[in-house]
Amino acid sequence: MKDILIVGMGGFIGSAARYAAYLFTAKFYADKPYFGTLAVNLIGCLLIGLLSGGFIKLSNQTALFLIAGLCGGFTTFSTFALDGLKLIRDGLIVQFILYASISMIGGLIICLAGFYVMNKA
Repeated sequence: MKDILIVGMGGFIGSAARYAAYLFTAKFYADKPYFGTLAVNLIGCLLIGLLSGGFIKLSNQTALFLIAGLCGGFTTFSTFALDGLKLIRDGLIVQFILYASISMIGGLIICLAGFYVMNKA
């Protein structure tokens, strides 16, 4: 039960940060609401790479809070799927392909970079 609460506390912070990022990007890209999701997914992939690469030696509870909780609450792949569906539904196929490619390939590359940086430090 304690581990669930630890993940929940991290998730609360991650979810609040995700919403703040959405509000921030909506000010500048109101006509492209998927930009907020893209930014959060890429930042989240970098963060989880940094955390998993550097904090493996920390306690299980710290990893639960930061990786499962904070990153899990912050990243938004379910929203990614919904945004993709909306782009396809609106006939914006090229934008969908770019969005999906940057999210998936860019996220993997950035996660690897974060993991590499923390293991070389």
